[in-house]
Amino acid sequence: MINSWFSMAQRSHFFQTLVVTFVTLLPLVSWGQTLTVSSEPDSLRWSDIVQLYEGRLGERYQGGGKQPGGFDCSGLLYWIYGQMDQTLPASSRGYAQEGKLIARDSIRVGDFMLFSGRNASEIGHVGLCVGHDSTGIYMLHSATHSGVLIENWVGQAYYERRYLGARRLFYYRP
Repeated sequence: MINSWFSMAQRSHFFQTLVVTFVTLLPLVSWGQTLTVSSEPDSLRWSDIVQLYEGRLGERYQGGGKQPGGFDCSGLLYWIYGQMDQTLPASSRGYAQEGKLIARDSIRVGDFMLFSGRNASEIGHVGLCVGHDSTGIYMLHSATHSGVLIENWVGQAYYERRYLGARRLFYYRP
């Protein structure tokens, strides 16, 4: 049990930081192939992306939200990458034609995963792969149930039946 001197907020922040560190670094240490070093001059530093999203964990969900204080799924990614001078689609549907289509078993850190909406067969949700292992694919996203979080969507019926595909838009440097 965590010492009683930690407040609930401190424990929550500590746990979130621990999870972020684990899911981001474990694939690098274990497989050594998670990040692709690109010779392209416009490749992004993955560590900069991590630094940006770490500070957003726990923020509330807000439909149409595209700035700190309240994000929807596409707004979160739009804001993070905007801080890196990259323009991403302002809605989850906009990802359908972006980048390169990736097979599910080829998803790696930095790829975007697309899901249908609650009542539709078209894209209604987007998340960013921030880690993977033999049991899961860890997605950064903003969800109506919890706001900005990282969770393993593999095996969750809600996401499994709505999964539509993945796209690779960027190549990252460590």
